[in-house]
Amino acid sequence: MRSRRTLRRDKELEHITIMPLTRTTTIRLLQILGILLLSGLIIAYAIWRSFNYARGPVIEIYYPANGSSATSSDLTIRGRALRINALFLNGNTVSMDQEGNWSETVIVFPGLNKLLLTATDQFGRNTERELDLVGLAGLPTYSNQATSTGAPQM
Repeated sequence: MRSRRTLRRDKELEHITIMPLTRTTTIRLLQILGILLLSGLIIAYAIWRSFNYARGPVIEIYYPANGSSATSSDLTIRGRALRINALFLNGNTVSMDQEGNWSETVIVFPGLNKLLLTATDQFGRNTERELDLVGLAGLPTYSNQATSTGAPQM
């Protein structure tokens, strides 16, 4: 024998009718689902792309390490810059390839050499990286002694 509670629930469920899905209703539901899925993908892609811009410009220096010693009077500095429009080394423009790789040859004087890399992105935000190099090579010296041609020796 069934309890009163079960009978009452069964009586309440008799009034609920489930409509069968017609072909038109099914197509309409699939269209709505497709539009929602496409909208979600577009929004997710936009958010993913905006993270790069939110992080701002980045300067990476591959060679040499900060505080390195240089034994020659010139040195090639290499690195990569991400999400930037312009890159400067001590105020002079540095050229880059499409991936942001750059290299620049600088003269290293004896003692401490401070180099300043500055990058600007498309929104006007700046970032700076300082590179300290210690020059160990001496300055070129010139001799006043004349050679057989009469020119001073180097």
